[in-house]
Amino acid sequence: MGYYPARGHQPLAEFGGAKKLPLLLNAQQLQTMAENIAALCDAVYKRTLQEDGRRLKMNTTGSYRVARVYLGKPYMTFTYEELRNLAYIMYMIQNQITFYIAATTDVIVYIDTAHTYATYVQPPLLPSNLSIIINCSKNSSLYYPSNHAL
Repeated sequence: MGYYPARGHQPLAEFGGAKKLPLLLNAQQLQTMAENIAALCDAVYKRTLQEDGRRLKMNTTGSYRVARVYLGKPYMTFTYEELRNLAYIMYMIQNQITFYIAATTDVIVYIDTAHTYATYVQPPLLPSNLSIIINCSKNSSLYYPSNHAL
């Protein structure tokens, strides 16, 4: 999870590995994935084919028993076990992107302030949506932003 300056500081969930470009999903695409992940998991387990024809496309390959999630042309492949694990933690990922969306304005203000200084600028300690993300990142590796963040 992170903010991507090249994409207007939009909060995006990143799925990927070292060998492929990651898929960057916005909140709406993440919601679509969450709504369909249980059916996709069942389809992989039963070796049935499933296809969704939108920009965020999810399908199964019966012969290899994997699911593919496409975002345009780039895709990620998930095994049955990976899909089940993702289904178990999807609510945390959705919760996390909600916090990131709420903090977007605070992040942009902080970045604009930091760009005008030549030295380090401490993030605000006032109760804000940004402080929620900072505190979560200290307490849990699940909330730690990716390398592409800020």
